[in-house]
Amino acid sequence: MELRVLSQQAVLDGGFEGADAIVSIRGTASDISVADLDLACAQATLGDVDALLALLFDDIAIPVYGSFRGPTMDDVSAVIEFGRRIREQKPEGRVVVHCLHGVSWSAAMALTLIADDLGSGEEETVQRLLAQDVEGRMHPNPLIVSMANAALFRYGALDAALAAASSRYVKWRTFWREAATDPAGHWERSRKARFLRRTPE
Repeated sequence: MELRVLSQQAVLDGGFEGADAIVSIRGTASDISVADLDLACAQATLGDVDALLALLFDDIAIPVYGSFRGPTMDDVSAVIEFGRRIREQKPEGRVVVHCLHGVSWSAAMALTLIADDLGSGEEETVQRLLAQDVEGRMHPNPLIVSMANAALFRYGALDAALAAASSRYVKWRTFWREAATDPAGHWERSRKARFLRRTPE
């Protein structure tokens, strides 16, 4: 199975063309209409509704953060089941995973699909994912990585291999571990910091 990670804009620009299957991850407060994304996905898969899995959650690595809602184990399980079905139907198929920027939510879900496809070898799984990251911007969502570890019985090995290969992932994981200790307080402090950065002197 060939797997690509793309941004939402790449989808709208036609980057999905020729895909055999698409995992389309949308945030709860997206600027792009669902209809536009659905149309782009339908065009890429020639209208095959079974070739599209659409998920709705935000790029946070805790269950709730302010008004945002994070991914769940149901989301991860749905991606695994979707990937297995596509792999059974088209072993050499091309699967595309997208989110807003193509660096966090989609990267973590792509890691999940690669890990399930390979069956073992966490270092190779991480290398296959990061080989697409030519700009060095990927930082897979730590909550999705954690749930993939559990769903695929990797006992933390995916997280460890990713941490060893990506300092950006380690920073992102640290940020969310700190947020998890006091989600409401962390959200309020971050909200105030964002407001102050936007306020002219």
